[in-house]
Amino acid sequence: MGKLGKNLLGKLVGSDKSCCCCGPSIISVKKIKVDNKDMEIAGLEEEFEKHFAAGKTPENIDDEELVRNLVKINEISKEKLEKFKIAVLKEYETYWQETRK
Repeated sequence: MGKLGKNLLGKLVGSDKSCCCCGPSIISVKKIKVDNKDMEIAGLEEEFEKHFAAGKTPENIDDEELVRNLVKINEISKEKLEKFKIAVLKEYETYWQETRK
């Protein structure tokens, strides 16, 4: 398991010594551009699916809730938080446009 996987699993189950078979699984890790740099974000698809199923459009999504849930399982520095939020909302708009068809 790579560093990202161990770190993520540790955050989810409270220890970085857990193995894959014992902890919950994250289905998606997606690479997005944040401040012109690639960043791997765990759980992005699942969050998008949840908000889309609730009927949230890019205009009425609770961006604070969306980002708060992603920050729980991804390491985002306070300095990058605003740029991260902008990038995630842009990705959600793309996801929403493609999924609603």
